[in-house]
Amino acid sequence: MKSSRSNCLHSKSVFPSCPNSATKLPEYPLDQLVGTTDGFTALTHLTARQADTLRWSEDQILTMMVKRLFADAGMATYLKIDKQRLNASQTYRSECFYKVFPETVHSGKKQSATLHWLYTRTADGRGVVTPRDIIDLITRAKQHQQDEFNATSAGESPWLIGPRAIQHGLEELSRRKRDTFLKAEFPHLWPHIEKFEGGKTEYDSASLQKLLGKNWEKPVTDLVSIGVLGKRGKGKDHTYWFPYIYRKGLSLTQGRA
Repeated sequence: MKSSRSNCLHSKSVFPSCPNSATKLPEYPLDQLVGTTDGFTALTHLTARQADTLRWSEDQILTMMVKRLFADAGMATYLKIDKQRLNASQTYRSECFYKVFPETVHSGKKQSATLHWLYTRTADGRGVVTPRDIIDLITRAKQHQQDEFNATSAGESPWLIGPRAIQHGLEELSRRKRDTFLKAEFPHLWPHIEKFEGGKTEYDSASLQKLLGKNWEKPVTDLVSIGVLGKRGKGKDHTYWFPYIYRKGLSLTQGRA
């Protein structure tokens, strides 16, 4: 599927069918995904620390995304979505997801599928993924994709939201998490978090003591408890690592300190 889409995320009109490449997709079907809370109580408040303990599986995130996306008749008609199958089959929901997004975010033979990439990149150090973070990423990706469409004369793309836009969405989400979650929700921990800025993504006990001082264990335990850090390994060999969702926001470089 490759059509002219310079206004596919911009027009407010509804097009029940798209017979040629000059026809544009409406914007608000994507707004169904990124702008409503239908069926998800208090979704706009999921940035609160107590809500971040809610655990959504990858399948649940997929279901949430496609049902909200194809709630609009115009989008469902254009992409020929069978609503009954969408409600009944997880396999079909996956097929529909990839009518909007690319198969992978990065090129190569062993790359994760886009859904799994989104899920793992938005997980915190406890493995918790929230719908709010997924929606925030897609919102920012959608905005970036519109800019790309507007910047090219052809305005063509095989996807509604492509790889570069998705990566941009993650970067912007990470910066928002730094400012509106880490700084705003945990001001007492921010002086410790700030010391990691511009550093590496993984630390052992020796490097943490060097960075945070001899009493490093208490703040690190707190950071693990809220998902800013993850812990892996056993005994003296364990290390602490920053999940992807915080790396860009803190300007971290892949590797061990």
